[in-house]
Amino acid sequence: MKKEYHFLLIDFPAALKGLKENSLAEWGEMTAIQMLEHLRKGFELSLSKEKYIVKTPAEHLPKMKDFIQSDKALRPGAAKPYSYDTLADLELDFNEMKVELMRGMMKMLTHFENFPDHSSIHPSFGELNVQEWLRLHSKHLQHHLRQFTLIEA
Repeated sequence: MKKEYHFLLIDFPAALKGLKENSLAEWGEMTAIQMLEHLRKGFELSLSKEKYIVKTPAEHLPKMKDFIQSDKALRPGAAKPYSYDTLADLELDFNEMKVELMRGMMKMLTHFENFPDHSSIHPSFGELNVQEWLRLHSKHLQHHLRQFTLIEA
C-alpha cells in the first residue's frame, strides 16, 4: 500500500500540474475538465454506501481482482461503470475542479485511514476493501494521466 500512497500523494499531484484546460486527450472523447470530474466521481464511488449491482458475473470476479493487483494497465477506451452516471456533476470551472478532485482524494484517504476495514461495491469489480480501492484508484489515475500524456505510456 505504501506504493499507492506515494503515487496518490506525490506522483499524481505532480503530474496533474501539467494538465491545462485545453489539454487534448490521446484517445477518447473526454475534455480535461470532464476527466477531472470523472476521477472525482471515482473517489466518491469508493466511499459510497450504495449497494450497486455488480455487472460482472460472480465466477469472473476473482480474475477481476487479480487484474487490480497486477501491473497490467487499464486499456484505452474501457467503458466507465454505469454508477458514474448516478453521481452528481459539479458545475465548476477548470481550476475549481482540480481543487475538488484533490479534496475528494484527501477525503477518501482520510476515511480509509479512519476506517481501515472499509469496503464498498464497485459495479465491475465487486466488493473492494481499502487496499483494493487504493490499487484500483492508482491504476485508474495512471490510465487518465496517460490519456492526457501527463505520464509516459
